[in-house]
Amino acid sequence: MKLALPVLAAAFLSMSLCACESLDPEAQQLTANTRLELVDWHISGLWVINSPVAWIRVNNYNRVPIHDITLEYRSFNAEGKPLDQGTFTIEGTVPPGETKNFIELYLGLVDLYTERLSVKLLSVKRAG
Repeated sequence: MKLALPVLAAAFLSMSLCACESLDPEAQQLTANTRLELVDWHISGLWVINSPVAWIRVNNYNRVPIHDITLEYRSFNAEGKPLDQGTFTIEGTVPPGETKNFIELYLGLVDLYTERLSVKLLSVKRAG
């Protein structure tokens, strides 16, 4: 049993190091220099198919244009209980040093009782 703990720790460390090496350092830097803001949103669907329709503002503080802006969204009920989550990729391009608004983005399907929405930037890519 005493030997199992160091073996498990070494296995976890090697998996963690492998995962870090597979991440693109440029993409990490581009993402770190990008800000994403949920400006406004509403539910569309009339209780049949409910989708949050969002207005997202993206600030690109990089020296290169970015695109494929991927975000995670989470929905909550009125009491703050988590309901749904998903990802969405904005396909537009944001020039370097500029801010761009993306309106009428249908993010995905959410629960009928969604009252709150949050977004989090996951990644961006350099635009060619």
